[in-house]
Amino acid sequence: MHVTLSKNLSYCFGVKRTLTLVEELLRDNPDKTYYMLGEIVHNEYVINDLKTRGLRIVRDLDCVETGSSVIIQSHGAPKKLVDSLRERGLDVIDATCPMVTVIHKKIVRLDQEGYFPVIIGKKGHDEVRGIAGQVDKALIVRSPAEITPKLFAGIDKVGIVVQSTFIRTEAVAIVEKIEGIVREVKFIDTICRPTTERQVEVENIPDDVDYILIIGSQTSATDSPALSKASTPGGIRIISPSSFKNFSGVWFACAGDTNATNETTTSSHVELRKFKEFRIMEIKN
Repeated sequence: MHVTLSKNLSYCFGVKRTLTLVEELLRDNPDKTYYMLGEIVHNEYVINDLKTRGLRIVRDLDCVETGSSVIIQSHGAPKKLVDSLRERGLDVIDATCPMVTVIHKKIVRLDQEGYFPVIIGKKGHDEVRGIAGQVDKALIVRSPAEITPKLFAGIDKVGIVVQSTFIRTEAVAIVEKIEGIVREVKFIDTICRPTTERQVEVENIPDDVDYILIIGSQTSATDSPALSKASTPGGIRIISPSSFKNFSGVWFACAGDTNATNETTTSSHVELRKFKEFRIMEIKN
């Protein structure tokens, strides 16, 4: 059996940066309490590891003690929320991914230029909430089916940004449908480069590969592009780091050629360690 590893197998730049910052804070200040609003990444393996080191992940601001340090996780946060933390005198540590920060600036600029802000992304996702929270009002759409003349009634100038991990082909389809309804549309492609690279790589996996093994978290938005490719017969749809104990060498004994990829929030050391337990495998980079 041959296993070909993705060229992009590991964390993206933004996640590496954020995790390094948090790990250094926990290591250098063991007696200090650090709170994080939401999960640093949508990856159970990583989250559980940080919790064991003392990081407190909360959703309710009332849980944060006065004088504590609060880390804004990699997906970012609404402006009003960050402002309220500072007004309470809390030490705010901004670990927002730089690429997400760029999206924040873009949507603010579009709003200032008179465009009605539209975000292509998953409603309720931490990143999307943070983007929407940079302006007073924004419309969030996820699929072309949502785009109707009624939705844009009275709007003749639209400015569009995209969740950084969204599927590019779906984003383009949404933009094209909006352009058929709204008089003036300004689209800024804010899908991040690591996501694009992974999407392109998955799309170009040879058809003679027997399995596509996607290693990632069930809760991550970055698995979607790979899932659409891996939904072909024989493809293993998704394997989460938290479920490695369910791996079985028997699964792969007759699998032939397998391509292994991962999401932007999964570390390569986890999956490589597990692969090496299966001695029947020949791993190729």
